[in-house]
Amino acid sequence: MEIYRRGAEAELRLTEWRGRKAVIKHRVPKGYRLAELDERIRKQRMRAEVRLMASARKAGVAVPIIYDADVANHKIIMQFIEGPQAKEAIDAAAPEERKRLCQELGRCAGKLHNGDIVHGDLTTSNVIVAGDLFMIDFSMGEMTPEAEKKAVDLHLLKEAFQSAHSAHMDCFESVLEGYRAEYPGAREIEKVVGQVEKRGRYHEH
Repeated sequence: MEIYRRGAEAELRLTEWRGRKAVIKHRVPKGYRLAELDERIRKQRMRAEVRLMASARKAGVAVPIIYDADVANHKIIMQFIEGPQAKEAIDAAAPEERKRLCQELGRCAGKLHNGDIVHGDLTTSNVIVAGDLFMIDFSMGEMTPEAEKKAVDLHLLKEAFQSAHSAHMDCFESVLEGYRAEYPGAREIEKVVGQVEKRGRYHEH
């Protein structure tokens, strides 16, 4: 099976699962870590990702269905979601559709944070548009009520718009509209985002 996508933590390969198109996500060993430690970290992160995806679904966010989790071999077999990344869809959309997509993206983020789920790598590359917006790759995520970590999530999304969607930066306001609609604590998180950005600017100088 050819590698479909390669990330920092894992390799994704296309496969079939009982007649359905599927993806195998394999957490690859890291040679710079002691073998025993590496094994433990990969298992812990895999279990955490499976739990986070289940929690995200309960929170009302669309995620791929997990067909099988093979902890011993560090593999998750999950539904293949057919569709473009939000990164591509936002740029290609007409203005009204772009606004709707951004609002929906904000709603997804708000639902996660309202359930104390932090994605950990919240960018428009980790969302697939297939009717609904499907969030993928929770490998850096965690369950936490911490405002700081939720703010980092939102800051990452804002940075994604600044770098990948600089022509549509005004759309981030639509993201925030959706976020506020789903998460009662949104304004507090937005204030913390400001603090995170100030610290970033301070460290750059």
